[in-house]
Amino acid sequence: MFENFKFKPGIVTYNPYKLSPDDMTDIRCLSEDMFQVEYPNGYLIDVGWYGKFLTLNGVFIIYILKDTKWDKPVFKEEYRSVAELYEGMKSAIERINQSLMLRT
Repeated sequence: MFENFKFKPGIVTYNPYKLSPDDMTDIRCLSEDMFQVEYPNGYLIDVGWYGKFLTLNGVFIIYILKDTKWDKPVFKEEYRSVAELYEGMKSAIERINQSLMLRT
């Protein structure tokens, strides 16, 4: 998933699903651990599915973390569709890139 996104300088470290607005192959197999990108300076994008097993009653959540502080995410947003999730990922990438530019 997110194959056409540019995450540099981040490195995709977890990406087991085939899922996009155009390809819903893995929609019934989703879990909390869906996608992860590690960035310099301790930043991380994490994507998960939070809902009932084998149902579509749930939400995707994008987290941006700094230094793996799950209790204090830099950003946390919920999305109800794959299309919304893809739009949200664009925002998450922009946020991290802005944060990295501020630190240089």
